[in-house]
Amino acid sequence: MSTAEERFSKLDLEELLSLLSTTSTETDAIREHILRRTTHLMDEVVEESFPQSGFPQEELFHAGYLGLLNAVYNFDLSHGKSFHNYAKNLIKGEIRQHIRDRLKPLEFPRWLQDLNRQMETAEERLLQKTGQLPSLSELAEAVNITEEGIAEIFKARKALNYVSLKEEERKNDPAPTIDLTKIVGKHPDPFPIQHRIRIASALEKLDDLQQFLLKSLFPPSKS
Repeated sequence: MSTAEERFSKLDLEELLSLLSTTSTETDAIREHILRRTTHLMDEVVEESFPQSGFPQEELFHAGYLGLLNAVYNFDLSHGKSFHNYAKNLIKGEIRQHIRDRLKPLEFPRWLQDLNRQMETAEERLLQKTGQLPSLSELAEAVNITEEGIAEIFKARKALNYVSLKEEERKNDPAPTIDLTKIVGKHPDPFPIQHRIRIASALEKLDDLQQFLLKSLFPPSKS
């Protein structure tokens, strides 16, 4: 064991964190010691928050390691939180994102997902302008879509943005049926939303057909 390692091994976690913030040398070695001492936090987070996720503990452990690294390298952004609380929050965030990335989302048309993003932009713009969340009628005026149409987009939004972290509960995750005929313009428009939806839907079908033909023409090698 080197002299530096012997010195670091005698320090507690708070002393190592303090040393990390006051020295510009040996930072890599200090971080390595902090990581070794706090690896158990990933097991704690998995056992406390994700015991019924349906994913192997080792997989979630690896996913959470990025959160622990983030905590060690950016502890100055903790805003006064203890290292343990700060690190566990970041570990939870990485594991949640890993679970959501691994689960296949509901298949909604790409144009519907784009329309949802446009709605979110309009909501943010109105919020900044008035200081409060817009009503359904205000949002309808802003994007020129009927209130009924916006309600259908909201149903898709809920399904797109929500994934249960427990395997058993995922059976009850929202899987709404979207009535696309209700997404129509609130006021006359030279290029109304319902026409744009038809064109976008047709283009997506053509894209799917193109991908199918390409795969048929150039199948993957069997070697």
